[in-house]
Amino acid sequence: MNLYLLLSLPDEAFLPAAFDSVVGREPDVMDLAHYVQRLRSGASRALVLAEMRSSAEGQAHAAHAPDRELDRLQKRYRRVRDWPLGRWRWIFLPRYAARSPRADFDWTLWLSHYAEQHRRLNHPPETWKPAQVSATTRPETENKLAAIERRVGALSAALQQAMLLPQEQDAAVQETDSIEQVSEEHLPAVPLTEVSWAARSIYAQMLQHLSA
Repeated sequence: MNLYLLLSLPDEAFLPAAFDSVVGREPDVMDLAHYVQRLRSGASRALVLAEMRSSAEGQAHAAHAPDRELDRLQKRYRRVRDWPLGRWRWIFLPRYAARSPRADFDWTLWLSHYAEQHRRLNHPPETWKPAQVSATTRPETENKLAAIERRVGALSAALQQAMLLPQEQDAAVQETDSIEQVSEEHLPAVPLTEVSWAARSIYAQMLQHLSA
């Protein structure tokens, strides 16, 4: 930790290095946006460092980043920050030879680029992976699935029975005792127009449950 080194850094390196040295972590976008606004409004680098050191995170990290000059700056800052002098109270802070901010430095553009870089480093694009079904399912979910399966099975059986009903075109000639049992492997092809409305309704219900 070196106060004078931080004060001499170029504009684009000052805030990230200040957070790393004084707070002990990488700044997030909201942190940077706050201090960019402070610098743009005329706050000196020394004042920004004093504010960081006086924060809860700065105090917690102070033991890991000792610096006598920064501690002296912070002590003076805490004395004058409540004086009712507006921004004039900051003239009572110690003065240091710091790098002058560049007049043409675009803080807004720098913050935008930093935020985009930070997002890419911390949130890389993930490759698509098919959804994996857990081997263990909650009991209530299993019960619901079993109930749906039973309902679909019942609807399917009712539909097959309805389709197996003989065509009643000549009821007088047809003999009920001579109906031949037909296996499922040789089901007759029944046109949709010859299926009863009851069978169609059951079939529609089955499709609705399957698509749910």
